[in-house]
Amino acid sequence: MNWTLIEAVAAAGNLAYTVLMLYEKRVGWLFGIGASLLGMALFREQQVYAQVALNAFYVVMGVYGWWSWRGSAGKELPITRQPVSFHAGIIVLGGLFSLALALLLKLLPDARYTGLDGFATAFSLLATWMLARKILENWAYWIVADAVAIVLYVLLGLWWYAALYAIYVVLSVSALVRWNREWRSAQG
Repeated sequence: MNWTLIEAVAAAGNLAYTVLMLYEKRVGWLFGIGASLLGMALFREQQVYAQVALNAFYVVMGVYGWWSWRGSAGKELPITRQPVSFHAGIIVLGGLFSLALALLLKLLPDARYTGLDGFATAFSLLATWMLARKILENWAYWIVADAVAIVLYVLLGLWWYAALYAIYVVLSVSALVRWNREWRSAQG
């Protein structure tokens, strides 16, 4: 199987998904679903099992995001912000989840880079859930999770993904600014 081609196609699909999310385009969820299915196969081959599970989660969240972004009674789901206490809880939960994943992955004899895999997965899961709910701060979590993922992908030799995630960091900063501006505008 041509894993480099699969990686390149998955990276392109994920980039399309992210750009469409930046502009709040519901169709982006469909690109995310397709790219995540390819990612599951790629990461299984690379023996980074939390990334396999993360991509399976992305498929499920893609369906949920597609459904939830339709809004109710024809209204689009609005961008919201959460208080500091919410984020303190998310950070603690993410830290505990990262540790639990790393320890669980260490039980698999062929698992690679378990600490990086666990951290990137835990915070990506939380950021995806926040994105599906249109919580503005999701983009800050993506910046951190994607920076860690870049290190993981470089270590694995997944250059398309490393480049993609470098682009993700830039797009996440842009999305954070854009969504904040839209949120402020909606507040009147």
